[in-house]
Amino acid sequence: MGILTKDMTRLREEILELRSSRQGLIHDLVRETKDRRADVSRMLANTSEALSAVAKATKANRLGSIADLKSAVADILSGVSKDLCGIRQVWLTSGTPARRAGGECEKQTRRVAAANSKGRRSATGRKAAPVRNKRKHQAANSRNAA
Repeated sequence: MGILTKDMTRLREEILELRSSRQGLIHDLVRETKDRRADVSRMLANTSEALSAVAKATKANRLGSIADLKSAVADILSGVSKDLCGIRQVWLTSGTPARRAGGECEKQTRRVAAANSKGRRSATGRKAAPVRNKRKHQAANSRNAA
């Protein structure tokens, strides 16, 4: 064989070898990409589970704190109600004009007890004052002033 034939054979073998290594590299990249996607999916799933667990624990903690707060507020309201009843009783016995205080005191005590047992916000039994729209109120005042 001639030198040209040997060079052509060697060149062909190098081309086949490079093609084979390129195909192996592509195959490895595809496999690594699949593995990386699986790893990322597992990581996201673990993160989601951990976040869900933290959210549940935080919610339970908040609900427990709110229950404790409600209980503390109810105790304070009951104590204030008893103090006011005591003051009214003293006023009643001292001859001050608060003659209706005895009956009001009993009613107030019943309201507070009922509110505490039902978990209501208003221990006085009164409705909250409606919130006014400032713009409407200001517009009405400016019309009246003009």
